[in-house]
Amino acid sequence: MKNLHLILTIFVLSMLVVSLMGGLSTNAAEEEDIIVLIETAETPEDHIKIAEYYEVQAAQMEKMSKMHETMGETYAKRSKPMSGMTDHCSKLSDKNSESAEAYKSMAKHHRGMAEGTDDHDSHQH
Repeated sequence: MKNLHLILTIFVLSMLVVSLMGGLSTNAAEEEDIIVLIETAETPEDHIKIAEYYEVQAAQMEKMSKMHETMGETYAKRSKPMSGMTDHCSKLSDKNSESAEAYKSMAKHHRGMAEGTDDHDSHQH
């Protein structure tokens, strides 16, 4: 019975990860579009589009951070806690949170460029 419960838990978590990853994937055309837009951005509208892209990426990273945090908590609550998995999930949560903050910063800079209040030469993106 314990094995069945474990298998079911692994299956459910796997399906959760797969469904979230499906929502996170970016199609190749969108990736090419944003790269071209970054290379050629000159108008406020261009910078707004880039900022919006980064805001979506930030939201996705926040979602992943929360998912890994929850997974880590779940591993810690098991009758036999799995500290290795808890630590792994904690690290992933932290990295995704850092990525979200970086995307927010890039979005802020592009919004500033669109408004003419940010010096675009001092930033990489």
